[in-house]
Amino acid sequence: MRKPVRISLANKCQLLFGSAIVLILAAALAIGWGRMYTLVIEGQQETARRLADAWLDGLTEIPKPFRGEATHPSPSPAEEGTDPAVPAPAAEAVLFMSLHEREAIDAAPADTPFIEEAIRLFDTRDDKHEHFQEVADAEGRRLFAYARAVRKSDLIRIHNRLIRQFGEATISDTTGRFTPGIDTTALADPLRQVLVVKFRADLADRQLMLNRIYIVAAGLAAGVLAIGTFWYITTRIILSPVRVLRDTAEKVAEGGTDIRSDINTGDEFEQLSDVFNAMLERLHANENELRKANRSLDLKLGELAETNVALYEANKIKGEFLANVSHELRTPLNSIIGFAQVLKDAFADGATSQDEKRRRYAENIIISSQRLLDLINDLLDLAKIEAGRMEVHLGPVNVPDTLEGLATLIRPQAEKAGLQLVTKAARTLPVVQTDAGKVHQVLFNFLSNAVKFTPRGGTVTMSAQMMDDTVTLRSGERRIRFSVADTGPGIPLSLQDRIFEKFTQLDTSVTRTHGGTGLGLTISRDLAKLLQGRIELDSDEGKGATFHLIVPVEFKSASTPLMPAAGAAR
Repeated sequence: MRKPVRISLANKCQLLFGSAIVLILAAALAIGWGRMYTLVIEGQQETARRLADAWLDGLTEIPKPFRGEATHPSPSPAEEGTDPAVPAPAAEAVLFMSLHEREAIDAAPADTPFIEEAIRLFDTRDDKHEHFQEVADAEGRRLFAYARAVRKSDLIRIHNRLIRQFGEATISDTTGRFTPGIDTTALADPLRQVLVVKFRADLADRQLMLNRIYIVAAGLAAGVLAIGTFWYITTRIILSPVRVLRDTAEKVAEGGTDIRSDINTGDEFEQLSDVFNAMLERLHANENELRKANRSLDLKLGELAETNVALYEANKIKGEFLANVSHELRTPLNSIIGFAQVLKDAFADGATSQDEKRRRYAENIIISSQRLLDLINDLLDLAKIEAGRMEVHLGPVNVPDTLEGLATLIRPQAEKAGLQLVTKAARTLPVVQTDAGKVHQVLFNFLSNAVKFTPRGGTVTMSAQMMDDTVTLRSGERRIRFSVADTGPGIPLSLQDRIFEKFTQLDTSVTRTHGGTGLGLTISRDLAKLLQGRIELDSDEGKGATFHLIVPVEFKSASTPLMPAAGAAR
């Protein structure tokens, strides 16, 4: 995806403000341009109207109807000797007959289509009195033509003015002057003559040219002034504080938290600068606090490192001590168990009550010594695992035979507890290459817990099967799953992680009915890791528990010792 073109804020403001100025000035000048042209044309029309009024007011006789001949006002007595047929140099006024004169319009001058249009307009519309239009003369020069309808009311007005001007004169057929008492009803036709005034457009052209020059000059001056004003406003008032804030932010981003912005505009930019400076103050204070906290944490980290080294050494010494002491304790305990077994056998055939009592004492010694030996064995295994001295001894393991051997060992305890023991393993299962002793130990821990916590009349099931889950199929590594299930009270989901911690038992009361040190599942979990496998638990409160030991069919290495921290609780 193409990245959009990035434009700075200054360029955006200049482009937008410049475009707005150009559009506003163009619109304003266009309106003024059009209005100026309209005013000039209206002024020329008003000039033509006044010329027509002056021509009509200057008449000294009623003009006779005629066709196509120019008629000018009769000269006053003071103007005798002048040639009335000579037109004024800038304007010309001509009277033409109406269509009502029963003469053909074709007799009118052929170079005046404007006159024909005016006559037709006035003759068909009684409310129309004037017509104005731009025309061209024979030489192609532009002229303004103005046509005025001379109707009955206009002739009466002229007649009355002449009566007031010349007194009781009589009209003659040769002079055409009026006498008092003339019958004006003979002038009753709506349109008698059409007065046409034509004058050159030189003055209007000069006015238009000057006005356009003034408008263009004013527009350019206003545009330059507006652009300069907006440039100053955007640069000095808007963009300058923004650039100061940007430069300050860039220096802060580079790590200079001591810098401060200095804006004194008295507006929102100054408020923003104050807020920015306050933020920098808090940032600087927080940075100092973090430095102090880091120094304190460095000191504590050093202390913790020293403590961890000391704890590691102490844990290592403890493991070695437990390994040595457990070994030294296991030897005399085996001797005690052996001699107690001899005493028990010696008093087994005694007939007296004293012999029976001694036999029971010997049996108690054996049971207590066996428990103590189991505890010492667990401590020894845990010490070896944490010290990283536990090794794997590989060998072929026949799964059905292993389950049968475990069932034989645990069956006396199951029968004594009133439980049913069930074994399920297909003879087609492959031979597993792993440590048989460690598999045996983990499964025996599972069986011991199941027999211990399952109520009388329950069932303990031991089984084995190949795994075919998605992870196994994807990796191509064959794995086998050993399972021990019981019908006991089950383990709540919230406590399923705790049972794998060292020295942890669900029943912590002093009146608990089941013994143990809480190391069996911890050791089993670590042994499963040592065998490159894992332990899974399926259980819920009141629904029994199923422990699974999952190990690979083929072990990858001959020896994989655990790290010292592997036995720590999760």
